[in-house]
Amino acid sequence: MTHPGTRLRAIAARLFDQPTIDRLIDPMIADLQFEHAEALRDGRLWRSRWIAVTGCIAFWKVAAHAWVVEQWHGTLAIAVALSAATVITALAILVVLANTPATVGTQGKMAWLILYLLPQGFAISLPICLALGLFIWLRNERADAWRQRTALWLMRLALLLAIVNTGWIVPAGNNAFRNLVVGAATPRGVNELTVIELGTRLYQGSPGAAVDGALPTVFWINARLALTIAPMLLAVLALAGARTPRRRSAAIVVLTTLTVFAACYLLYSPDDVAVLMRWMPAAAIAWIPDAVAALATISLARQA
Repeated sequence: MTHPGTRLRAIAARLFDQPTIDRLIDPMIADLQFEHAEALRDGRLWRSRWIAVTGCIAFWKVAAHAWVVEQWHGTLAIAVALSAATVITALAILVVLANTPATVGTQGKMAWLILYLLPQGFAISLPICLALGLFIWLRNERADAWRQRTALWLMRLALLLAIVNTGWIVPAGNNAFRNLVVGAATPRGVNELTVIELGTRLYQGSPGAAVDGALPTVFWINARLALTIAPMLLAVLALAGARTPRRRSAAIVVLTTLTVFAACYLLYSPDDVAVLMRWMPAAAIAWIPDAVAALATISLARQA
């Protein structure tokens, strides 16, 4: 029979160094197992189960405290990343609302409008907050095997979230937002199409045909793809910056790149993109934010 706290001890071994485990985790696990065994000897089965539950809660309280103390830079990185995500998401929503006309259907429904726009704002803030958090965390910590695995899993998770959010959740939210503003069900435009539907339209029609305005289908499909892989690309930028010995210049490059990336999505309207199409192909314009991040990553990698 597995003693209570055995799995918790294994989790702690992956999270903390040995001195932290000896000082905080092992004494708590020992008390848990002693009280649990004592309750079983007395025949108090429900009491033993309650001790196991409360011991698990106590473990996570101690683990959270130890994480804040031992992993201060990780805690700071989480706080900064969440703050950046909140600010960028709010700005993305405000940009859309500022260009949305007030209609009868939107009166008293501001909360619903914001809710429908949250996935769109999250699509922009996710890669930025991931890169910012990784950069702050890893630039002040030794890049051991555990931190490398953690960064890799965060990148994989962010990529999966970006694929699902950008491909399906954002179009559904945009469709609900559009119907609420108009006050009735309307035909879906390019921003309301899933990535598969958009690709099908590109395959069946002319890539240069305009959809919902002056921008061609090929621009929208490339913009969707560029935003989907942005979490991985910006995370690599953060890792390159964290490994650079020139800490101040690396911070300037990373922060400037993230600012430019956000500005490309928040400040440039479809009309601005249409103007750029006089000098550049539509597909190339969609990849400008990612190209800036790639060039910055190469620059930082050469300094490492």
